[in-house]
Amino acid sequence: MGESTARTAFRLTFTDYHQDPNDSDVLRRAVTVQADRITFDDGHLNLWLAGTHAGEFPVDIIESICPQSEPGKRRESPEELRARYPQMGHSWSSEDDARLLALYQQGERDFDTLGEQFRRKPSAIRSRLAKLGLESLA
Repeated sequence: MGESTARTAFRLTFTDYHQDPNDSDVLRRAVTVQADRITFDDGHLNLWLAGTHAGEFPVDIIESICPQSEPGKRRESPEELRARYPQMGHSWSSEDDARLLALYQQGERDFDTLGEQFRRKPSAIRSRLAKLGLESLA
């Protein structure tokens, strides 16, 4: 049986926030991984795309896994995302952390608004607050 040519993505939701394997400065509650095959080995879920290993996660941290298939939906390129969120991928400074904490503690809970102020994706704001231990955000 040959490799599948169907491309889909799988959305993995974790039991709690976990460090992003591609960015040590970010915690994630969920990730989407392009894959066409799933295997299990030694307590780990492995995702594969065209025969190449695309990701590995301990089974005990996975809350759910769902296929994501949206034909016709175009994802933004990294360049488009960086144009919308210029600080995307940049490390957080201690000054940014202090400012984010102050705004949050003053009652600012709109992650879109905070994202605009910090020029980062709203999900990055949620992740940073979780990494700072402020609250466990769903």
